[in-house]
Amino acid sequence: MGREDRDRASDEEPEVEDVEADGLLPPLKHVHDYGRVAHELCAARREDAKRLRDLPAGLCNSGNTCFAASALQCLYHTRLLTAHFADEPHPHDSCKNPGFCVTCEYQKHVLKALDAEPRGSFSIGKLTNAIGSIAKHFVRGRQEDSHEYIRGLLDGIHVQALKEFAGEKAEKELDARTQETTIVHHIFGGYTCGQVECIQCGHVSRNYQSMIDIPVEVTAKSSSGIEASLKSNFLDTEILDGSNKYKCARCRAYVRAEKGGKIHVSPNVLVVPLKRYTMGRFSKITKFVEFPATLDLTPYMSRDAPYEGKSPPTYTLYGVVVHLDWGGSAHSGHYVSYVRLLDGRWCKCDDGRIEETDEATVLKQKAYLLFYER
Repeated sequence: MGREDRDRASDEEPEVEDVEADGLLPPLKHVHDYGRVAHELCAARREDAKRLRDLPAGLCNSGNTCFAASALQCLYHTRLLTAHFADEPHPHDSCKNPGFCVTCEYQKHVLKALDAEPRGSFSIGKLTNAIGSIAKHFVRGRQEDSHEYIRGLLDGIHVQALKEFAGEKAEKELDARTQETTIVHHIFGGYTCGQVECIQCGHVSRNYQSMIDIPVEVTAKSSSGIEASLKSNFLDTEILDGSNKYKCARCRAYVRAEKGGKIHVSPNVLVVPLKRYTMGRFSKITKFVEFPATLDLTPYMSRDAPYEGKSPPTYTLYGVVVHLDWGGSAHSGHYVSYVRLLDGRWCKCDDGRIEETDEATVLKQKAYLLFYER
């Protein structure tokens, strides 16, 4: 298509609307009040905080369940999530779910972990026995992906909260922002902002996207650090030109434009999956990727980022999931996790075995999942 034909076609096409050009839209309702989250962040129950200073109990392997055990240890040491379920906000006796309820089972797991003896061990139970209820493609007794397990478990808790708030059709009837006010999104959720700026007139179009984690790419040729990957995602920009020009809503024409992205709302808990798998999940990139013990998201934030207040988006590492593979395979190997206790000590969780370690050892691991808290 020539330039004249393209300009003529642009006059006939509908104008491109800016998505939420005035900013991130507020929710119409709140499933969970954020004030409760803020309270739990500042003042978790004393007995729970004390328990998280002790070494945790191990989680027995009941047949290729290490992927779940490593994930559950990191979730248990997510203080906000544990403080929430320690108050038993989901009474089992009044649960209206007729079958498997992931919220019931996870709450039971948290309470059992809080009561367990340090370095003791207990069975994970239905959170692995009924694995197909966490994700439909999971098969009991098969090695599954730890990140997919976490996403499935948190999504199950999230959806259950929506249904308890607004009924079985909640996901269809509630606006998107209201759906993003569950405890899961309050703890792990944030927003990214995609932006395209017209080089000709300076018009800016924005699009906001909710997130539950921030994945980073790992390639054989990529830089060796997490912060370099974040820079690529949120500081580097792309020029849209040639056959890839952008249709500006103000110019009503295809123009050169600059495209980039930022973090607009930073999460209370930041989960960083390292995308190590290639060709789907058939092979794995095993290179070491450097990650810091503390992480500052300030350089990657939008200039008009709301809600940050006086608290900068700085984070401390508290959990690491590692996949120990054999021969670069994505379908074999073993998962372990490393978690930071409230007193600053680190420990290695290898199914039912718990042993103390140190931060220097943790930072040398070929991480698959990283957990940071504000």
